[in-house]
Amino acid sequence: MKRWQITFRRGLSRLLVRLGKLIHLGESPERTALAFAIGVFIAFTPTFGLHYLTALIVFWILRLNLPALLVGATVNNPFTIAPIYSFCLWIGLLLVGGKEPRQPIDWDFSIWDVRSLWNAVIQLKPLLVPFLVGTLLVGTIAAFISYWLFYRLARRRWLIKQKRLMGVAGRGRGQAGQVQPPLP
Repeated sequence: MKRWQITFRRGLSRLLVRLGKLIHLGESPERTALAFAIGVFIAFTPTFGLHYLTALIVFWILRLNLPALLVGATVNNPFTIAPIYSFCLWIGLLLVGGKEPRQPIDWDFSIWDVRSLWNAVIQLKPLLVPFLVGTLLVGTIAAFISYWLFYRLARRRWLIKQKRLMGVAGRGRGQAGQVQPPLP
């Protein structure tokens, strides 16, 4: 194996360990998975650039695990925004039956004024309802799937941690946390 591959694997494993510690801050696996799933749903909402702010508002209202919410909301990032929103729009167009624009959209924003922004909104108006339907549907499905996957991972990590704690607490008292009966 090449040196850069070893370095990459070590770095990735360290990142995953730190991420696991950050996400699992004493919360139950259910609440941690719920926070992550809500974060994933937030990532699919059409609130461009407001995902973290939305996650902070949800944290403030529901008092969920903030790191898990933010990691879930990070699913939508500059590298994934185009494929995610394109897929959501495609699903929305299939379900709602909207029309794709017949003429190319004029993306000329060389002059940032209200008129050019309003022109872009008018051109994108036929895609608004399919986009909303697609993002909400795909976001809901992704949230359910991510809850199930993240719950399984968090539960496994929680059980391993509990076994480790029972082993540490049980030293000198028998096997793995079993309390020895008192002597007569």
